[in-house]
Amino acid sequence: MALPLTCSPMASPRRLLQAAGEGNLPLFKMIARTMDAGKGRLQETVEAVRDCGNGALHIAAGRGNLWVCAYLVEELRVDINTVDEESGGDTPLAYAVRGGGVNTVWYLLDHGANPDISDNKGSTPLHLAAARGNCKIVKALLLKGANVDSLCVVWTQAQVHKAIYSKLQEGTMKDLWSHLGDSNDVFNIVHTPLTMALNAGSLECVELLIKAGASVNGVGTEAPLITAATNSLTNFYKCLLDAGADPHVRDNFGHLPVEIAAYNNRWKDVEILLAVTSPVPYVHDWSIDGVTSYAKSVPAAVEDYIIYRLKPNDLKLAGDKAYIGEDYVAAIKCYSMVTLQFPDDATLYLSRSLCWLKMGKGDQALKDAQICTIMHPE
Repeated sequence: MALPLTCSPMASPRRLLQAAGEGNLPLFKMIARTMDAGKGRLQETVEAVRDCGNGALHIAAGRGNLWVCAYLVEELRVDINTVDEESGGDTPLAYAVRGGGVNTVWYLLDHGANPDISDNKGSTPLHLAAARGNCKIVKALLLKGANVDSLCVVWTQAQVHKAIYSKLQEGTMKDLWSHLGDSNDVFNIVHTPLTMALNAGSLECVELLIKAGASVNGVGTEAPLITAATNSLTNFYKCLLDAGADPHVRDNFGHLPVEIAAYNNRWKDVEILLAVTSPVPYVHDWSIDGVTSYAKSVPAAVEDYIIYRLKPNDLKLAGDKAYIGEDYVAAIKCYSMVTLQFPDDATLYLSRSLCWLKMGKGDQALKDAQICTIMHPE
């Protein structure tokens, strides 16, 4: 909480922050001196001024006001890594990244800003830059040693499976598709900078991150190749596959990238992925037409699937039963369905991690284990 400060209306804490945002350094200095009232404690006086957690350096960095930043960092020596605790846990560097100021980002990094300090959801400046497709800032952060595989939790609109589940619980599929766009249901996905860049559709950022050593098989909840297939990123497959991405990785419901591409009617994507994916026994015709026909046949009978009719507690029990019976694919589907209803239940991710491990899918087992760690660091 900011310290109470008394001063004239023209030299108020609010006016000080406005000057920082406007980049008016002479006015900022004058107001700071007036507020300090000759006590010789300019640093403490300025650092005490906050607006919903934002300090002068946060605001100046976000607006790209380099001269104000330089005065605060070099002359007043304010904490360059100070955290905006009331609004989300961002540092001045995160504000600079959001503002898109490349020069400001470089200045802060060169003067000791830590590129790996995360906000309350685990987002680092690299996540923010990758999500915006800002390659210049991504490159700057990587050159300064940012963790290329850091994890953050993103809240997003519920997927089709959640909507299907809800409608089946109501006993109807009527108007399902019209409801999807208005759904306020959310669940959490753990992203890496690489999956952020993929969702932003920035091939240059993706290539930069891979060159810096980003895991192409994913350490979040979704493998990069799954993200590429879901978003129909045809031009992204080559760099991912060349870097060692596994075309046999599955999403949380057991779908291969090639199946996702086929369902989305992306024939070129199917052609690329089919060439590197080993045939699976449940698809009898391992061809573009055969895989597409199979992918299209699955959702058509979705209302008949018993799994979508079960309540969460029953689904969890069904998953446990399937695990005991060594039917790990069925267990994973059950646990995944429950996570859509209860995304904060760490035991679900732990159970699913064990299933992946039993199936020899170490990378996916690790991803779910890491989600547990994020939820319960202790």
